[in-house]
Amino acid sequence: MKVIPLGIQCSVPEALKITNLRKYSYPFDWLLTPSKTTYEILQLLLKEGIDKTISYMVSNYKYYNCVKNEDYISYDEKTEYQLNKDTGLGITFFNINDEYKIVLRIRLERLLNDILSQEKLLLIYADCPSITHNYTIDNIIYGVDATEYLEKIYNLIHEYNSNVEVLYYCWTEREKPNKKIKHIPFEYKYNWYEVSRFIAQSLIKLYKTDGLFY
Repeated sequence: MKVIPLGIQCSVPEALKITNLRKYSYPFDWLLTPSKTTYEILQLLLKEGIDKTISYMVSNYKYYNCVKNEDYISYDEKTEYQLNKDTGLGITFFNINDEYKIVLRIRLERLLNDILSQEKLLLIYADCPSITHNYTIDNIIYGVDATEYLEKIYNLIHEYNSNVEVLYYCWTEREKPNKKIKHIPFEYKYNWYEVSRFIAQSLIKLYKTDGLFY
């Protein structure tokens, strides 16, 4: 089984590190990726190929400062935060250069191969710690209720690999019955690392009941 983070920030890959489920790096690791943008990237990858996907993921960035928790304001000088206000996609751990494009290509190839492999896929998306918003870019709110686009992601991946499951670690008020998306709710957390610990504990419980780790 391959466990693949879908966004919205660092909490999912960190949780996989805690539980030793992080065997590989994937293209959404350590980025800010709203579910709509994740869906658009996956569509490009599966329908139009890796080159167009890379172009989408590395274009139209500006520099931003983080003025408070998860709120970003545009800045005229180079910073560690590179964000695209049109898509909400944010790169905060890498500089967008030729080296990063090589890394991104490797991760996209790995993801594409895993989708086409027919091996079991567990896709995981998680809200940010807040209960009011995930993050903002120049006061535009990103990462609204992800269920709609996670369902679209499920349907898209299911075309290529029917052995797929999607977990959504969501704020409590976003929990809802859904035949395709499993919602796992949580209350307010202090920071993203607390969310990652909650996800890790949840995955360990799934292991005990459903045999997730093998």
